[in-house]
Amino acid sequence: MLGDMEQRTRWLILVYQLPREPSRHRVAVWRKLKTLGALYLQDGAVVLPEDAVTREQLEWLQLRIREAGGEASLWEAKPATLAEEKALVEAFRSSRDEAYANIISEAERVRRKAEMGGRDKALGDELAKLERGFREERRRDYFRSPLRKEAAAALKAAREAVRGSEGSAGALGSGGGS
Repeated sequence: MLGDMEQRTRWLILVYQLPREPSRHRVAVWRKLKTLGALYLQDGAVVLPEDAVTREQLEWLQLRIREAGGEASLWEAKPATLAEEKALVEAFRSSRDEAYANIISEAERVRRKAEMGGRDKALGDELAKLERGFREERRRDYFRSPLRKEAAAALKAAREAVRGSEGSAGALGSGGGS
């Protein structure tokens, strides 16, 4: 059991409070926390697994909150039980699973459109947006969601289909394609 306890994830908890006005500070903090993939434990208390990046980002955010007239404390923590830790990890995985499932669905839609002869620039733009979203999700995927590889494969298939439709559009030329 001691081995399990030593292997457990260390967590960072940011507890903060900001004045209601101006609201731009509250929005900026919320956006940054969303970008990091933080999980709200309750209003004004978020948790992230500890690593060099999350520590640096939360320390930076703590300073910004104080500069905006708010209060912020950063805590290192370990849940008291393995069940609580498992619930936290599952909550992080679940949020990534949802995001990856959306990426998979949209990538498959782009692939089908490309395979059906879609030749507009919009498909390439949609694919680029999905790929950016995937990179963002990977940065927030602290516990390696099982859907991560599936999302990468769906994006690869969509990319190949879009490239194939672009190539066939050039091959058809302006003389028709009947």
